[in-house]
Amino acid sequence: MGVDEDLSPKVMRKAVHLATKLGSFESARDSLAETLELELVTKRIERLAKRIGSERVAEREQAVGEWEGLPLVEKLAPPEKVKAPAVVCVSPDGGRMQRCDLPETAKTHWCETKVAVLLELKPAPHADDPCPELPDTFRDLAEMEKLTREIHLAAAEKAAPQGEVFRKADAAADEASEDAAPSSDFIAEARAAVVHEPPEVIARDVLASQAKSDEFGRQMAARAWSLGFAAALLKAFVGDGSSTVWGIWQREFKHQGFVPILDFIHALTYVYAAAMAGRTREEGGPVYLRWITAVWQGRVSEVIVEVAARSAELGPPPPDAGKTDPRQILADTLAYLSNQQARMNYPTYRRMGLPITSSHIESTVKQIGRRVKGSEKFWGETGGEAMLQLRADQLSDTQPLDAFWLRRTQRATGTRTYNRAA
Repeated sequence: MGVDEDLSPKVMRKAVHLATKLGSFESARDSLAETLELELVTKRIERLAKRIGSERVAEREQAVGEWEGLPLVEKLAPPEKVKAPAVVCVSPDGGRMQRCDLPETAKTHWCETKVAVLLELKPAPHADDPCPELPDTFRDLAEMEKLTREIHLAAAEKAAPQGEVFRKADAAADEASEDAAPSSDFIAEARAAVVHEPPEVIARDVLASQAKSDEFGRQMAARAWSLGFAAALLKAFVGDGSSTVWGIWQREFKHQGFVPILDFIHALTYVYAAAMAGRTREEGGPVYLRWITAVWQGRVSEVIVEVAARSAELGPPPPDAGKTDPRQILADTLAYLSNQQARMNYPTYRRMGLPITSSHIESTVKQIGRRVKGSEKFWGETGGEAMLQLRADQLSDTQPLDAFWLRRTQRATGTRTYNRAA
């Protein structure tokens, strides 16, 4: 099964676990030497993780192929011996990693990754909106200005097409990207500031890949089916405003009855930017508070009317308008709210007990990034995909690696001599 089969299955598993859990292959080497008194060179640990991760990628691709071959009626029913959860949520987002095998024409090594969480939630319906008033956190204008700036910078980076590198105005910023990237703890804290009690997560499953969006959408749908999500009583799909995210929903989840929900924080940042466009904080503050309260309470159409009136007042943006031109900000916000309005019925989502922010996927992207993202970390296509798969498996409450190692052991035949009993 490979050149590393002189290692016992337990040692292989521990080596791969450490190589995936810790920040580098070097750290895994040191931990193996300290805890197991086993000396393995760094390159061997890297090669082992790449091979095991690639085996998991092959299993994932086989599962997607088998799911694609099912008739529609079976795709909408739970698999045999799988009990459908009552309430579920699926949420995708993007991260990034550096590649060492890009064409010489690439301006930087940063590339897009895709991550998704599949959540089983505890049912928590309410007769009335459990939080009809806007939380105080979202009334702090200084904090909202900071949040808007960081969210929009993050969104600009994620907007790079698949296979295209991320670009920053300051090339030196790449060197500090793993710690200074916009999706920071501050953004996570803002999402946590939604004061009504969020739905309780029973179990989380994670996917991560470098695949293009259509392929990643199929991975998500196949995994969701395997967990019985298609037959759940209540299903949510939470995302930001990107066409990539909603394209996945449209192709793979809409026909299954997944309720589309726009992350409230993304909506807030557009509303804040439009309210302040061409105004001082003193002038724009009351406008922002009126608009964001209306959005929180599900009266998005009122905000669209006012944004349209303000846009008409300032006039259309000229062809050469920059992103910070008030006319361009208002035009962008008007288009954003109009396109996303059907996904912004927040009082209904709160009554149904569904999440209204993408906090779970944001934190998961960060957990994936701790292993694969860093100014000193460079991956080949195969090795990067293998590590993304292993890290996603490791973060999944369903513990797919447990079943994988059992299958792998059962496939092994013959008698082997190990260089260390474990």
